[in-house]
Amino acid sequence: MKWITRERARVDRIACPWLISRFVDPKPEFLFVPASQVVDAARREGAIPYDIPNVELGHQGPRCSFDAFIDRYELVDPALATLAAIVRGADTDDRGLTPESAGLYAAATGFQAISRDDHDNMARQFPMYDALYAFARTRTATVPAPARVVFVCLHGAAKSVIAAAHFRRLAASRGLSIDAAAAGTEPDPQLAAGTVKGLAGEGLTATPARPRPLTLYDLDSATRMVSFGCDVVPAHGQPVEQWEVPAVSDGYEKARDRIVANVERLVGELAGSGHRSKPD
Repeated sequence: MKWITRERARVDRIACPWLISRFVDPKPEFLFVPASQVVDAARREGAIPYDIPNVELGHQGPRCSFDAFIDRYELVDPALATLAAIVRGADTDDRGLTPESAGLYAAATGFQAISRDDHDNMARQFPMYDALYAFARTRTATVPAPARVVFVCLHGAAKSVIAAAHFRRLAASRGLSIDAAAAGTEPDPQLAAGTVKGLAGEGLTATPARPRPLTLYDLDSATRMVSFGCDVVPAHGQPVEQWEVPAVSDGYEKARDRIVANVERLVGELAGSGHRSKPD
């Protein structure tokens, strides 16, 4: 995918490409242009804009673009949450937010000054973020990342969303501390209207609110992975379960019933495999 932002990057606009490269996109292409050209260039290049005003992957209140990426791509790694606070403090006026934030701001300012261009700046700074992430992992070593089942369909707009919603419902009813995520290998711009309506009629919420791509983090961290006909290769070689389900567009109830039957079986397997239950 292509990603685009303002040139002359310092903190957030280097931290975000690092996050994308390590946890989101296996083959990212980064574009840096003058601030006034980002929107037009994004449209022309088919690129995703970030760290500019009025975009999803930008600052929201006191939270910076790095936070927005974590939220959008459901990166629930505790070490990334720790690193996000460091970046937030360095990228905003709240330099005292963490003990490390002021140092990151100083180092990023220096790297900006000595780099030939933004790509050279990325090459110089990425090892620093690797080190900060390793530091954050030592701080969160006793905090396990949430167990999570990842459901994958082509467009990330229907089958995977239905499966994730019903998995969360059934896992909660069994007291399982396992979450679920839905992703697409070629995500649509919006969720299927029939899926949103069907889940709402059952008292369930379609999540995410907009389809997102399958990420490096999904492939690396999934407890179990289920695919609806997509070729998926997890990072650690664990098997991918394939579910054959009729198209949701041909009838929500028929597809939902097939999905729920499979989800019930999967929840039963996970309940019997020793996953820690939520405390009463």
